[in-house]
Amino acid sequence: MWNRLRYTAWAPAYDAIVRAARFDTARRLSIDRLRLAPDDSVLMVGAGTGLDLDYLPSNVHVTAIDVTPAMLKQLERRAAGTGRSVTARVMDARQLAFPDSSFDAVVMHLILAVMPEPARGVTEAVRVLKPGGRIAVFDKFLREGERPSLRRRLLNALSKPLFSDLNRRLGPLIAATPLVIEHDAPAAFGGTYRAVTLVKPAE
Repeated sequence: MWNRLRYTAWAPAYDAIVRAARFDTARRLSIDRLRLAPDDSVLMVGAGTGLDLDYLPSNVHVTAIDVTPAMLKQLERRAAGTGRSVTARVMDARQLAFPDSSFDAVVMHLILAVMPEPARGVTEAVRVLKPGGRIAVFDKFLREGERPSLRRRLLNALSKPLFSDLNRRLGPLIAATPLVIEHDAPAAFGGTYRAVTLVKPAE
């Protein structure tokens, strides 16, 4: 699996690279908008090294999945260092091994522009999310109706196989789901990155 191979290679330097982008404020805002309550169950999809753990309340139950064991090992060390209990599992976001309606909230930070078949990942997140639950999305997306510039297309030819797709749109990923956009705001780099809160309607 290409994602596992490339993120195993990225794992030792991943934290330094992402921290240099100064995403802390966006991560905090995105998670705050989940409106988590004590004892809520939270699924972190594409959890990586666990950088989002700092912004999740200590009184919620966290399950973290990623396709890259090397990333999850760093997450487990981070959690242990703070005395936090986290269930970490190697898993493909396109085929989650959880029953329907298992989680109160899902965090999908910096994953939808990376994973293959991201619409499948969103569909699975919806399936395991309880009615009325929220999904926190923080990622880079083209604005609806925006055409990527020639420069961006050229950069994407290099970026997509090595790191991330620069030209994905959120709209098509949620079009076949019942999700409703509750918040959608520019979050970093002049709006290239957005923090979006999605709600699964209550039954």
